[in-house]
Order: sequence, then C-alpha cells, then structure tokens
Amino acid sequence: MPPLLQAEDLTVHYGGAPVVTGISLRVDPGRCVALIGANGSGKSTVLRVLAGRQAADAGSVVFDGGPVREQDPRFRREVAVSMDGGECFPDLTVAEHIRMVAAAHGLGCRAAGAAATVLNHLGLAAHHDAFPDTLSAGQRQALLLSAALVRPARLLMLDEPEQRLDARARERLAEVLRETKRAGTAIVLVSHDRTLVEAVADQVVLLASGRCVAQGEPGRVLDEEAAPWR
Repeated sequence: MPPLLQAEDLTVHYGGAPVVTGISLRVDPGRCVALIGANGSGKSTVLRVLAGRQAADAGSVVFDGGPVREQDPRFRREVAVSMDGGECFPDLTVAEHIRMVAAAHGLGCRAAGAAATVLNHLGLAAHHDAFPDTLSAGQRQALLLSAALVRPARLLMLDEPEQRLDARARERLAEVLRETKRAGTAIVLVSHDRTLVEAVADQVVLLASGRCVAQGEPGRVLDEEAAPWR
C-alpha cells in the first residue's frame, strides 16, 4: 500500500544557513510518526513543510499521490493541523466552538454528539459553557486539540500537543490518539514527552541540528544515546 504522506530529502535554509537537511519519512494510514529532538533541532520546521505552511528549498512532500498545497480545498478537508499559536473564538462557549468546527467540516446533525464526545475524552465536559478566556492554560490547549480532533481527517498533524497539559490530561490525549489511529487516521506528532511518544508512535524520527540521526521503532530510537531525554 502506498503511504498517505511521504517526504523525500527535505532541505530548508534560513538566511542561507541549513536548518533542515535531507529529511525523509513516510506515514501510513492508522500509523503515527513522531518527530523528536532537542529545541532547535528542526522538528517544527519539518512539520510546517509537511503541512504545506512553509516551502522547502529542496525535496518533495506528497499527500495521497499529489503535491502538498495548504490552500488546496481537498488537502484542508482531509488534513487536520494543530500548531502552537492557534486561536479560539472568544465569543463562543467551549461547546459552541467545537460544534461549529464539527459542522463546518460536514458533520451536520452529528456535530453536537461529536463535540460532546471529544470534550468528554479531553476532560472539558464540565467546562462546556465556559468561554475561552476563562479557561486555564491547560484547558485552552485541550480546547485547541478538541477542534483538531472533532473533525473528520485522514491525517492529523500535532506540534507539541502536550504543552500546558497536566499528567492526567496527557494520559487522556494518548488514549484519544490511539483511538484516532484505530479509526484509520495517520498522525505526525512533534513531541518532547517520551511517555506520549512511547504510547502513540509506531515510528520515531530523531533530529539533531536539522538532520535525522536515528529512525525506527520507538523502543530502539528512544534508547539511543543521542535521544533528547538522555
């Protein structure tokens, strides 16, 4: 089976200096690839290129047989992305926000049920009538993740989703991501949380100074001396 997403020899320069060099990976349906590494290793840059939000200086990214174009309606319909700096609608309650996202992505009469389910799974059910500016930092992060998870998607891209979440919320996130994989959705995950990576990832790409220094199953890569948790 061909991969859902495939990147070949990605290279990105900032100010003439390489920040990502020769990164290749593939993501299959129902599988998770995690990008790990220290701060500044190039993880988020790679994710932005995979999501079509930044152009690579060399290399290619293919989604379902075609080039990645972030403005392509089909790509936007089939790919959900949650990156740092996401915004909420300040005048909508938590439940209204997630129902609106679900309805906008074609769930129709199922939007309310889907919204209630994801809010419950991410620990926000008790805050369904709250407005975003009344939420804690962790609850606001859970709201942004709920917006990405409630919509149908063949591919989910997450940039450090564990940020600002407490230990229990991270456990809930891992459970939701495993269920998302079981439903056939592919995941690209950028994370500093070893526990989350071990719980969700099928393949790990370890970056250092913009290069891949190890790639393979989590049990092997996470025990490498170069792993960022060492």
